[in-house]
Amino acid sequence: MDPNQASNGAGTRLASLFSAVTSAMQPARLPIALLAVLFLSAMVPVIDRAGGKNFGGRGFAASALSESEDELAYQRARSAVSRVASLELQALEQDGRAEDGEPVPPRRLSLGELRGVVRDATRNRIDERRASEGGLDDFEERRLRERAATTMEILASAEPRGVATVFMEGERAAVKQVVNGLLRLDAEMFLAGTLGAVFSVPAAAVRQAPIIFPLALLVLLSAFAFLSGGLCRMAAVHAGRAARLTPREGADFARRQALSLIALPVLPAIVIGTLVVIILAFALLLRVPVLNILSGLLFVVPLLVALLAAVLAMIAIAGFPLMPAAVAVEDCDAGDAITRASALVLSRPLDWLAVVATSIVVLAVGVLLVNGVLSLASFGLTAALAPIGGEVGRALASGEASAIAALFGPDRIVGILLELWMGFFAMIGSAYAVSLACDLATRGYLLMRARIDGENIATISGYGIR
Repeated sequence: MDPNQASNGAGTRLASLFSAVTSAMQPARLPIALLAVLFLSAMVPVIDRAGGKNFGGRGFAASALSESEDELAYQRARSAVSRVASLELQALEQDGRAEDGEPVPPRRLSLGELRGVVRDATRNRIDERRASEGGLDDFEERRLRERAATTMEILASAEPRGVATVFMEGERAAVKQVVNGLLRLDAEMFLAGTLGAVFSVPAAAVRQAPIIFPLALLVLLSAFAFLSGGLCRMAAVHAGRAARLTPREGADFARRQALSLIALPVLPAIVIGTLVVIILAFALLLRVPVLNILSGLLFVVPLLVALLAAVLAMIAIAGFPLMPAAVAVEDCDAGDAITRASALVLSRPLDWLAVVATSIVVLAVGVLLVNGVLSLASFGLTAALAPIGGEVGRALASGEASAIAALFGPDRIVGILLELWMGFFAMIGSAYAVSLACDLATRGYLLMRARIDGENIATISGYGIR
């Protein structure tokens, strides 16, 4: 084959990945993608509570907060509240009396109670000023509300940040670094962000919670593999046959292949976990007299086992995006999907790296495009609410959660409802990112299969005629 033709063919195949930007926008894929986003949002506080550790502003770069550091953060938050609500704070802390008539010692309030104190104090100051002889002008009322919002920000900074929350913050920072590297054409920044998102941030989370976080990550990956099965099936039929499946058809496929999809991250984890147990056994023998000498002589065994585990882990990480796509395209079980995905990666690693790099670029472009449109719509809405929506409109237009948290009375209920709807609107961008990632993984699988096995992309097992 002419080298120029081969080069043009490879370029055409990689360019076809960009068509995923529009195909991932199909509304039929939105329900399944939203389920993935909602599941992740629900799991974060559960993992935080199970992890049992809180972190400060430096995240995993520093150790977990001690009791004294946690108490210091609380006292800073309490001090900020006392500056705007000293009377209300004192009354709530000393609420109730002992049987002998002596006042009870001040009790420690929760952050939620402190927020309630700030709202009550703000409402009281506004009501007092309105009832005074001089009345209350708009400037002074706005100043009181801004002071309450500033206090709410300080309370938010004192909120416990568990291992999952810090992990998500680290992932978002790594993704921003990838996007910035792409926009600035900085290959080093692009690569550093990608490696941080895939390796550095998860490894830091595992070090902080060596049991809870890996188990939670395995549950998350299994859930995402299950939901990705439906999305990849819809993407495969669209990319290979130019046809569209309904959300129900995609969900039915994921349901039929539920065990295979859920097992995709579990089976490699079991294999790697078995190798880790062997390494730990040798480490424990170092503490046993006489046997520690034998362990030292045979220490080459755990070294080789560790090397094997690292190689298998790298293959599993590199091939995992292709595994749900393999199930969706081939309608196969978990073992076959893992074998197929790993074989494609190992057969042409440079081709796979090119597909991954192009997919990351496409993912960044697509997410920027969709989030740009969503941001423009949100900006237009909030710009209209600011002058005519009263206090709720101004709080929403500020874009600060603290401004909404400082609302009180009926405005607070309305603000919470509007914030929920705006949050759901923002989730659409995250759902699109999930849909696009699954579409890119499916197209990448079809391209790699065509490149290595010569299989036509229209070959979708279980759909139409092969």
